[in-house]
Formats: sequence, C-alpha cells, structure tokens
Amino acid sequence: MTDWTRVPVVVGGGQVTNRQEDPAAAPDPFDLMVQATGLTLSGAGSAAVADIDHLWMVHSLSLRHGDPAPVLAGRLGITGAETRVSGMGGNIPQWLVNRAAELVATGTRPRVLIAGAEALATRRRARKLGIELDWPSAPGWPETWPPLEPDVGTHPVEREHGLVQATTMYALIESALAHAAGRGPEAQRRAMGELMARFNAVAAANPLSWFGTRRDGTEIATATPDNRMICFPYPKYCNAVMDVDMGAAVIVTDAATARAWGLAPDEVAYVGGWADAHEVWYLSEREQVHTAPGLVACARSALGSAGVTMDDVGAFDLYACFPSSIEVARDSFGLAPDDPRPLTLTGGLQYHGGPGSNYVTHSVANTLDWLRAGHGDVALVHGNGYFLTKQAVGVYTGRPPAAAPAPPDGLQERIDAHATTVPVESSAAGPGTILAYTVTYERDGRPGDGVMIVNIGEGRSHTVARTDPATSGVLVSEDAVGAAVTLSPSDQGNVARLT
Repeated sequence: MTDWTRVPVVVGGGQVTNRQEDPAAAPDPFDLMVQATGLTLSGAGSAAVADIDHLWMVHSLSLRHGDPAPVLAGRLGITGAETRVSGMGGNIPQWLVNRAAELVATGTRPRVLIAGAEALATRRRARKLGIELDWPSAPGWPETWPPLEPDVGTHPVEREHGLVQATTMYALIESALAHAAGRGPEAQRRAMGELMARFNAVAAANPLSWFGTRRDGTEIATATPDNRMICFPYPKYCNAVMDVDMGAAVIVTDAATARAWGLAPDEVAYVGGWADAHEVWYLSEREQVHTAPGLVACARSALGSAGVTMDDVGAFDLYACFPSSIEVARDSFGLAPDDPRPLTLTGGLQYHGGPGSNYVTHSVANTLDWLRAGHGDVALVHGNGYFLTKQAVGVYTGRPPAAAPAPPDGLQERIDAHATTVPVESSAAGPGTILAYTVTYERDGRPGDGVMIVNIGEGRSHTVARTDPATSGVLVSEDAVGAAVTLSPSDQGNVARLT
C-alpha cells in the first residue's frame, strides 16, 4: 500500500503580472507575492492558508530588505511558520520544491508555501522619473538558504577579462554548441531562430507574458536596429529580460494532506522524482563548456525515482535564459532538435519575462495547470543557475504513483567523481586554440572587443583572453572554435591574435 503521507504533491499555483505603469500606483514585490499566493490558495483548498507551516521566499532583487520573509508572512496572516529567504539562481524554485519533497519523504507532513516576485520594471520607471518608491525596506542583506555564493559563479581570471554578465557567458557557450553541431554563423542563426520561435509562440499565447508579440524565427535571430546585437551571436530578442513585474507562488505538501484539503487525486501534480547538483563550478574550468554532465545525472536520477523514461515525458519546461541554455538541456536529455513535444509551458525569459530567480516558480505553476487540464501524464521542469552551473530537475505526474518516491542519495559525490576540472592560468604567452568565444557589440551596431576561453599547453589548461576589434570582425564571420591563436600578456590581461 502506498503511504500517501510520504508522496509529495504540488496543490496550487498562482501567477500575476502587473500592467500598472505608474510607479506610485504599481504594486511592490510583497503585493505581487500576496496576489500570487491568493490565487495559489484558491486552487489548494480553503484550509490551506491556516495550515502553512513553512514559508520559503525566493530571493528578490527588487527588494531592499534585510529580512523580507517575515514581512510576507505578516501580509498573508501566516503565523508560526518557519520563514526563509532563498539564495539566487534560476535553479532556486525547483531546488526549493526538491527540499519540500524531501521533507514530505520523511513523513513530517509539511505544508510549504514557495513564493517570489520581482518589480524591476517599476524600479526602472521610478528611477527614470525620479520617484522615490515607498516600499517596505530594512537595512542589511538577508541570510539566505542556501547561502549566496560570494563570487556569483565567476572565476577571478574570467572577471579580469570582463566575463561577468550572463549575456557574455551564454554567448560563449553558443559558439561551442555551433562548432559541435558543425554549423557556421549563418546556419546557427537559423537554428537559434527556429528554436526560439517555439518559445515565443507559447509566450504569445500566455496572457501573463510580459511581451506578447508573436515573432518568427527570422525576426528573432536577425540583427536590426530594433533587435540590435548584444553579444555575438545573440541579438536582443535572444536575451533574457529581467525588468518585469511578476509574481508566482506554489504550495507543496503530501498527498494525504491534499486530500484532507478537499482535492481529488487528479487535481494535484505528484512530484515523482527530483534531483539537483552543480557542474564544475567555473565555466573556464570545464573540459567542455557546451555539455552538462551534472544535468544528465540529475535527469537520470529524477526519472528513475519517478519510474518513467524520457520517452514517457509529454512536455518539458526547459530553462530558457538564452538559446544555449535550452540547447544544452535538450542535448542532455537526448532530445532531437525536431522533437515535437513542448519544450516550454511558460514561454522563456525573453518573451514571458525573466523575474530574477523566480521564473521556474512560474514553470511549476504552469506544469500543474498542464497536468490538471489533462494534456499529458508526465512533465519535466528544469532550472539552471548562474552559467549552466547549478542544475535542478523535477518530474511531475498527473497520476498517483505506485509507491512513495525516494530522494536521490550521493548524487553530487558521483558527479564530482567523474568530473574533470581544468586549471585556469591567469597569464599566458604563446600558442593556443579557441575553446569558445564571443564578441560584444556597441549600441550603434559595431562589433567591439572579443573575449575567448583558450586551450593552452596542449589542452592541459585554459586561460581567458581578449581580442581587438579587427580580430572580432573575423570571429563573427566564421566558426572560429578550434582556430589557432597567439597569446600575449598585457596590463589589461591576456590578448589573443589569430595565427
């Protein structure tokens, strides 16, 4: 007999998007979380609000508050609950669902509310208009769970050469993906456009999306004055947009509690399997920058726990901050580029909007809706933090499992045992070959400096180097991965020239 007190379920999901453009009248992030939680509770049963005993808030960049979770609890009228604020990263919402599922698996019967929101669009408008927002604030930085990583996923040598922003990091990964697929810049542009058009179509049909405009693949991937190139090969429409006002919340509990709240067995999403881990921490230390063996292991573990295979999955919600994050996840899951199954139920951070670390809370809510609507029996949600660094996977089913799932055991240790960490040299001179590269662009459309990760010492170590605009012009016209370069140190770091 299945012990339903040990079967984790998502019982409610709510989402809101603020359309009020007047910063003085727009809701603050707490308001957005309260609204989203209200919708979540309406789908979870009337008894749910009184039963919440864990309130986990996803880290919000919009807030200037040293201890925001108790403020949210007060707004919701929740008393006596454990309150926590998460760390940062696109993996975080699924990571929190995983922690809630583990609590359920122990038989403690938790009732966990996970909520998050960003109002960065309102902050931007207020700053532009010189308006001081009257939002709750308190000094300090919240104590997060898990703790915030001090380096935010970047190696000192990467930072020295300007590799700080996600726009640059994911563009580097794209060059390695294109090379591995045997595609030059034009072929890769077409492939990216076709992929992102699938995400755009979902967002355009989602009334909560920040950008509802339908665009085809050519428009998405072709640089124009309205779609200027940011970092080669990504024009604006391929980049995540964080300046949005959005909130989302979900509730995780056990199946027995869900039934006590009045929910039928087919009104919940069963968390059949879950896993999370990290790759080799720094992009420049990875043997290959376009593969994610940690994600492969997470998916295998979560699917195995759920007792299903990738063929059983009817829909995916892949983390979509940039095309390369989707492509790496797709490849890690063994999906063909023309696989007809949905790759997103949300629409991507470019078109739905990317509310900081909270995007995947929207993914989980949409997955619950998809299962409840009877579109399929199994869905897989992927969250990715930093630069394909932190991975989280959840397998959700619409049918009750035959047995309570078990948490993964020793997964990170097994991943680490097979991982190769390549040393990164701070200064290099002499020959090397390009492992990955990108070129940043000026606002007027001119290519600027390039930056690359370079194999040196016959591939036994890596370094990072800049290139001058003349070299950048060559990099954007051909597949330069594997090309020979000559490195020389300078007072601004390593400089690479094609040889």
